[in-house]
Amino acid sequence: MNRSEIFYFDVDGTLLDNATHTVPESTLEALNELKSKGYLVALCTGRTLVGIQEAGVDKLIDWDGYVLANGSLILDKNMNVIKEVVMDPKWVQTLVKHNPGPLLIEGERNFLTGEPNDRLHAALEHFKIPEVYPVETYTDQKAYNIITYNFDTFPEDLKETFFEDIDIVFDQLGNSELILKASGKHNGVQTLNKHLNVSLYSGFGDGHNDVDFLKNANYSVAMMNGCSEVKEVATFTTLAVADNGIAHALKYFGVL
Repeated sequence: MNRSEIFYFDVDGTLLDNATHTVPESTLEALNELKSKGYLVALCTGRTLVGIQEAGVDKLIDWDGYVLANGSLILDKNMNVIKEVVMDPKWVQTLVKHNPGPLLIEGERNFLTGEPNDRLHAALEHFKIPEVYPVETYTDQKAYNIITYNFDTFPEDLKETFFEDIDIVFDQLGNSELILKASGKHNGVQTLNKHLNVSLYSGFGDGHNDVDFLKNANYSVAMMNGCSEVKEVATFTTLAVADNGIAHALKYFGVL
């Protein structure tokens, strides 16, 4: 792992403790020590730019790049766009038509296509998001990812072909997150690596949307609090976030 040129970190359940939604002091110290040793350090998260700003992780350290929205938005260290992958507005219009809501459209800003339901309120509480997103009519606004909080209402006869270009992953509460197959964290990492002229990288993650990202990393670490799928593909399973898991793994491999 100490041969890695860049380290990528997921946010929820990796940098942020799921219970407190804070970053352990040991993690912050480890990130700064990585930087001081000359390693590049980047975010790799399902959150959009708005999402990392909501969580405050954009200001955590001087990041060297950002793989956001599950690889649909790649930014350099100055938050200039390197690449973006956007959903077809006609496809989104059809989804909205057959899925009464609420859908959370994640783009340059986040909004709902329907009134919040109990599952959405539970998600906002879980992720410590202080306000409900505005409810708006979808009029071809840019969409990187979409989260649905009542996916059971979508017609079964349309599912087989309608989602052939989409990967469906799940958030920590089991809500369906729709991601274009042309994006994905693993593809976003390759884009940023090429931009930074690096190839060897390590990744840290915990959720379903981290599986391909960790599978393709040179060295990968699953958090103990993560799902079984990431633990199966990772090089190493470290302690939970709250138990200083990131620092533990970096010390275990002799990076710090």
